[in-house]
Amino acid sequence: MMKLILSLTLIWTLSSTAEALQCWQSEGDSRWELRPCDSTDLCASVAAQGYVNQNLQQITNRLCLPSSLFSEGKHTYSYNVGFETMTVSVHVCNTDGCNSEDIPYPGVQKKNNLKCFTSDDPSSAECNQTVQCEGVQDRCFSGTAEDIRGTFHTFGCVSANLCEILSHLELPFPYVEFLRAPTCCGSSFCNSA
Repeated sequence: MMKLILSLTLIWTLSSTAEALQCWQSEGDSRWELRPCDSTDLCASVAAQGYVNQNLQQITNRLCLPSSLFSEGKHTYSYNVGFETMTVSVHVCNTDGCNSEDIPYPGVQKKNNLKCFTSDDPSSAECNQTVQCEGVQDRCFSGTAEDIRGTFHTFGCVSANLCEILSHLELPFPYVEFLRAPTCCGSSFCNSA
């Protein structure tokens, strides 16, 4: 019996002290380096493409992402707030160095049947403009966010999978963070202020 307890304890100890993944990452303009992530993170390759004030923006990145928010596999996330639209392809994996390859930018998103309220002026609580959702954007949303300019209201289209994690992330253009989870709904114009 004692051998069984010792064996189980040893197995549990070995399995619970698994080392963190080594993922490709960079800081700023530095080259990609294989570095450890937090123990609960997964590796990811990201390709984001969209428009900010009608100017094409593209970003590729390799990083660690929390397994509490992201699962292994290929995912597409997207949002549209009228003056800014972004679609992000993410490939999440769980072996050392598995995010070594660039992934392609998401293709052009076709308009779908969902329409949502938005605002041309982020400092206004009024959402008197409309936006046609595209691709995987299957929800309207409204929320309060902040960036370097301060706190503002935001409205638009979002993919359901992004709506679930928005309050835990910073969006890439510009770096925007939601103060609390935005409200998301699935029918046209359901996101009125």
